[in-house]
Amino acid sequence: MINITINELLIWVKKGSTVIQACEAAGVKIPRFCYHDKLFIAGNCRMCLVEVGNSPKPQASCALPFLPNMRIFTNTALVHKAQEFVMEFLLLHHPLDCPVCDQGGECELQEQSFNYGSDRGRFFFFKKSLGDTFWGSLIKTVLRRCIVCTRCVRYTSLIGGSDIIGTSNRGGNSEIGMFKESALKTETSGGVIELCPVCWSGFIYSQ
Repeated sequence: MINITINELLIWVKKGSTVIQACEAAGVKIPRFCYHDKLFIAGNCRMCLVEVGNSPKPQASCALPFLPNMRIFTNTALVHKAQEFVMEFLLLHHPLDCPVCDQGGECELQEQSFNYGSDRGRFFFFKKSLGDTFWGSLIKTVLRRCIVCTRCVRYTSLIGGSDIIGTSNRGGNSEIGMFKESALKTETSGGVIELCPVCWSGFIYSQ
């Protein structure tokens, strides 16, 4: 066990844990999109930023192993501003004006936009539009709402045992898809719907 300080609260956590796991153990809520405790760490959404001791920049808590006597802050002005900027980038190509959209509270992205986003955006240009692809008879994709958290990629690889889904391109042009279009034929393929943070938006059950 190692002692660390989270928001001036001293706690003892198991050695080898990450900062986001330590915060959960302390009852401190940290927003996240790509992180899931059953999947390996990707660290690509950057929503779980925290302030660490004397570090000049906030760091992603999901991929940050803690050291003895580390001091973590989750509710400072620096953290709130960084999370607001991250949310602004995540909504950069989103087709709807989140948080006012047709999901009506059934979307994790919408909920966190209410809690951590800004009331306005600074980017004005044509949004990128992605066409829907065929993933099989159980899943209907709506990829224009995808935020590329890669949960579906990691779930299909780790749980489903298939590497058929992946990411292509880089930066703002990143896309989730298959390198060769075919049906997702794994016994656990429906799990990607439950894991999607824009669930009922990014993936929906096909009727």
